[in-house]
Amino acid sequence: MIIVEANNNKIAYLIMLLASLLIAVIGGTYAFFTAGISQGETEATLKVGAGQLKIKFTNTNSIQITENVQPTPAKNECTKQTGAYYCNQSEYEPVGVKTFTLTGTNTTDASKNMKMLYNIKLIIPQNQFSSGALKYTLVGSKEANDNGKVVNIDTWQDIPTGSNTTGTVLGSGYFMPGENVVHTYTLNIYFPDNHISQDADKNKIFGGLIEVTNDEIKDSIPKGWYSASGGTLLEAIKSNNTLSKTITEPGSEISSDTEAVLASTEDDYGTSYYFRGAVNNNFVEYANMCWRIVRITGDGSIKLVLYNYNGLTSTNQTPSSNIPCSVKGDNIALARYEADSYTTKFNINYTDNAYVGFMYGTADSNNYTSSHTNINASTILINLNKWYTNVLSKQPGFSSSQLADTIWCNDKGAVTDATFNPDNLPLGTNYGYGNKQTYYNAIKRLVQASSWKAGGTGPSLICPNDNNGGKLSKFTVSDTEYGNGALSGYAKIGLLTADEMAFAGVVYKTTNSSYYLRQNANSNWWWTMSPLCFSGVPSVWDVSGVGFVSRGDVNIALGLRPALSLVSSTKVTGTGTATDPYKVQS
Repeated sequence: MIIVEANNNKIAYLIMLLASLLIAVIGGTYAFFTAGISQGETEATLKVGAGQLKIKFTNTNSIQITENVQPTPAKNECTKQTGAYYCNQSEYEPVGVKTFTLTGTNTTDASKNMKMLYNIKLIIPQNQFSSGALKYTLVGSKEANDNGKVVNIDTWQDIPTGSNTTGTVLGSGYFMPGENVVHTYTLNIYFPDNHISQDADKNKIFGGLIEVTNDEIKDSIPKGWYSASGGTLLEAIKSNNTLSKTITEPGSEISSDTEAVLASTEDDYGTSYYFRGAVNNNFVEYANMCWRIVRITGDGSIKLVLYNYNGLTSTNQTPSSNIPCSVKGDNIALARYEADSYTTKFNINYTDNAYVGFMYGTADSNNYTSSHTNINASTILINLNKWYTNVLSKQPGFSSSQLADTIWCNDKGAVTDATFNPDNLPLGTNYGYGNKQTYYNAIKRLVQASSWKAGGTGPSLICPNDNNGGKLSKFTVSDTEYGNGALSGYAKIGLLTADEMAFAGVVYKTTNSSYYLRQNANSNWWWTMSPLCFSGVPSVWDVSGVGFVSRGDVNIALGLRPALSLVSSTKVTGTGTATDPYKVQS
């Protein structure tokens, strides 16, 4: 348990990490294994089935950090913004550090590639500190020849106030067949000085728990999943699908020809259920157009992406077909936002890091925050909203009240780990502004550190805070609890992320002909919303017509493929197939 107590301006930290691991059976491609706990030098390990997992903390499973600690100041000064601000997170030392190791022995047949899965989970019995006052990172490492996967959360994540006794999965790792393979983790707890009064956090207590398990979290579901009313889209999806494991590894492998699953992972709101592979029961007819369901977000909203624009343009309001979900074509998943135009530049400007933004700040700035503050609309945001105004909002049955104000993630967090350099860029010590050579977070999740090969730390539906601990990347219209509210005055629509594409079934530079998002978008490249890098020109992740994600310079014209989220109470008929899609009712 992590216990933090604040007394006046003095803060005493006691961090104790406990791990509770249970014997479990993982089906599909995952092996049977058990887990034991090691405390100090005394190890107790249970061995059953095809493997074992040990956990060991440094010295003991509890440590006394330091007493009488103030909020940590930055090592160097940074430009002050209005109100609270933080420097780059690398400027701060953690107030608590705990290292633990997981040692896995997976005794399955190596030729079968059976993965021995584990989850790392954060439970918070009590947190009286204000939301975001405490932050954490969880950094995992493994040997170079280890084909398993470790969890890496190397960008600050806020610890919310209040309790969360069911816990949140921070990530899932796995061991491939092998004996005594070690995964090492470091949990860092930060209490950064934000340069305004932090008196509100006097006399507060925080208690936390890291749990390592291979159990499923039975209570971790999208909001309203079990209580969805009959006739709603959420209830229909639940009735027509069974949650299951993926056959292939998102981000590292393309979905297989026979893979068509509804699987789960964590997102900003809790747990998201996403479709992967050759899915054929996620069709939605809405606003005279056909859409595909990408995922159910943790708040119960349903995210859709365009599948057939159905002939509707700013100059033509007559649908091409009465059964738009049954129509196929090379590029009809791309929106005609202005007459017949369906390609757009991400940004007409291309000389600065700022231009990877869905919205962006001031070019030629000398700091990260000024470059990425959400002041100016990108070219693609302007054109996306033209389509909303000229086409979507004019369709019978459309109502803006049906759209959920979910986060559209434009992950502008810059990678500050200089050892990550697949493109051999001449990296400096400053990132994310001006013409500084920079990688952005999504590339680290989808590409290996030393080469342009699929892999990385794995995709995530959690939109990270930016390098200064803020919400610059979390675009919403009015919600400021989870998002930034920067889209005020714009429509509640956006684009898919590169991570959502990875969960759907694609990887970097490997063709996939069977995953559902390739259909009707197989002749043009189209944009995601995820920044990739700046190496002379800012680049954003794009999607090829043959089914992989790649690199698109912001000043080239690619397809516009809108996405939107419907509220969970949206009424529908139908079963979700192409011939009997879910039809949204007015």
